[in-house]
Amino acid sequence: MNVAGQVRPAVRWLSAVLQLVCAALALGNLPAAALPPGWLLAFTLPGAALGLLSRLRPSAWQRFAAATLMQTAACWLALEFVGPMTRPAALACTILPPLAFATVRQDEADRSLALFLSFCVLLIGVILDGIDHTMLGAFVLAACLTLRCAAHQQARQLGRLPERAPAPAARGSAIAATVLVAVYCLLATLAFDRALACLPSPAGGPAAPTPSSRPDQPRSAGLADDFVLGGGLLGGLGNEQLVRVRRPDGEAVPSDLYLRSGFFTVPDLDRWQIGPVRARALAGNGVFQRDPRPGAAVQQLDIERLPGAMNFVFAPPSTCRLGSLPGLLADHPREWLRQTPPAGTRYRVDYQRLSPPQLEPDAGPLDAALIRLPQGLDIHRLDALLARWSADGPAAQVLQAVADGLARHCRYDRAEPVGPFVHPLENFLFADGDRRGFCMHFASAAALMLRLRGIPCRIGVGLHGGGPDPDEPGARIYGSQHAHAWVEVPYGELGYLVFDPTPPGDRGRTPTFAAATDAGDVADAPEAAAGLPWRELFAWLGQGQVLAIVLVLALIVVMLPARTPRAAAAATPAPAARQARRLLARLLQQLARAGHVRRHRDTLEAFARELAQHGHLCPEIADAFAAYQDVRFGGSELDADRRERLRRGLLVAQRLTKQLAAQPPVPASGSQ
Repeated sequence: MNVAGQVRPAVRWLSAVLQLVCAALALGNLPAAALPPGWLLAFTLPGAALGLLSRLRPSAWQRFAAATLMQTAACWLALEFVGPMTRPAALACTILPPLAFATVRQDEADRSLALFLSFCVLLIGVILDGIDHTMLGAFVLAACLTLRCAAHQQARQLGRLPERAPAPAARGSAIAATVLVAVYCLLATLAFDRALACLPSPAGGPAAPTPSSRPDQPRSAGLADDFVLGGGLLGGLGNEQLVRVRRPDGEAVPSDLYLRSGFFTVPDLDRWQIGPVRARALAGNGVFQRDPRPGAAVQQLDIERLPGAMNFVFAPPSTCRLGSLPGLLADHPREWLRQTPPAGTRYRVDYQRLSPPQLEPDAGPLDAALIRLPQGLDIHRLDALLARWSADGPAAQVLQAVADGLARHCRYDRAEPVGPFVHPLENFLFADGDRRGFCMHFASAAALMLRLRGIPCRIGVGLHGGGPDPDEPGARIYGSQHAHAWVEVPYGELGYLVFDPTPPGDRGRTPTFAAATDAGDVADAPEAAAGLPWRELFAWLGQGQVLAIVLVLALIVVMLPARTPRAAAAATPAPAARQARRLLARLLQQLARAGHVRRHRDTLEAFARELAQHGHLCPEIADAFAAYQDVRFGGSELDADRRERLRRGLLVAQRLTKQLAAQPPVPASGSQ
């Protein structure tokens, strides 16, 4: 046994290295755009220096003074040379100083704390930038090995580990336990990731109410009366059903149908507002009506509002007639519709599918409000971006250049843009590296670019695409996950027509593998899904219910009490036990030739009693069995005396075989 408190230097060194690896992996998982390296060093170097200083055992006030001076100087340098820190980075920076201090100090009491803080920083990176499975797997492996080393050190300090390496069985048990804990951690992280997908981004705070929102009306998931770029997703991922749409003639509803529920005109870098609305109550049964445009077919839709969408009136752009809804308010020039109070669930809409003509946009008297730009916008940087995309000339050419440029310049992702700028829209357009955002950012960026080129426009919000109704062929169900934002351009008497800068495959995209129905008709969806069975399997495994069940099962397995181990023979040297086992095997082989076969589950004591019943248990054989038992289970050495006793038993068994060779063997009750 080791002396209590004596730990091998190699184990100490490995534990320190693994702890540093865990901290490095956690820091590496933080997005560089939200937390630049300058700020990362500003919040880790002072803590690491204080951890080294603690080994000199300074007084408490000296440590406090040193920490204050170093942290203040580091933050001043980062602010001077890197720039302001973004709000999401502040969440991680509160944990970085104690993480650096506990990791570098390497005190026995800091191991668990440093590992826990590393895990917290890793989760912050997951919240801000999503899961990097390679980084996550490496962290889980390093964390499990760190815990294993900590347990090894603790056991050695208590004097409970032998000098020699653990037996193969014990080593295999430790490996199995490590793998089990790693699998459980991965499952827990995946379940946590699925839960995070249902939460808004922490980048912004709660949105303030706008003039267009009424505090007495309930809010519905996925839709709102405000347009906040830094306040979370437009469209929660709760899959709440909002609208059912069908055609009176039974034909299939188009899979690319837009249903507008509102619009926003007054721009800002963080929030758009609806702007002035001159609404009036419609007389009679509340029928909104406009003259249809010549040359385009008029199509009909039956729209049914479900309980989560009663506060909104949904209508496709270029609606000609909508009715009847009692209490309907309308602003005809702006195509604004509301119902006060909400009543009735079904109404019919006549609309036309109009494409933007090769004409210049015309907003009439509303033109001034639709070309306004927000204060604080970096117009020169935005103009340089448009010039690089060749967004000049006629309106149709500018629209196409903006759509193509955004598709190349930015990436669609259901996550808030991150970067060194204060406003999410600036990070979406001007940040270095991975510029990503969702429909709100594509629509807001495109609207500002069009206005900078003198093209009047506004932002439309509502639902897009939907999914096939499982209960009614041809109908489509729109849920909160289909919430979408786009740009609308006025064309005089044609009204507001849709210009959608979001890439086509990401419009109204659902979080699961159900987006195949957005690209084609309902009839094409089963064929597309059938061609990719592995994606269906991954989508099923990624469901929250499946992960929860697997997580509970893994937790039950981890919490089950371990089986009582067999009596170990670790005190017996392995070479001596192997030599004794070989001699015993030769002895049993000779007895088997004499007709006495030892059954697999029989102990040597039971086999000896069976030999005694047949009168063949010679004293030498019994003595050989006893010598083997001393070595195998008694922890004795295979010395010359015990080796000789085993050999004498083998010689007696050989003579017994020769004596019984001339006559039939006497079958024992347990022989084969």
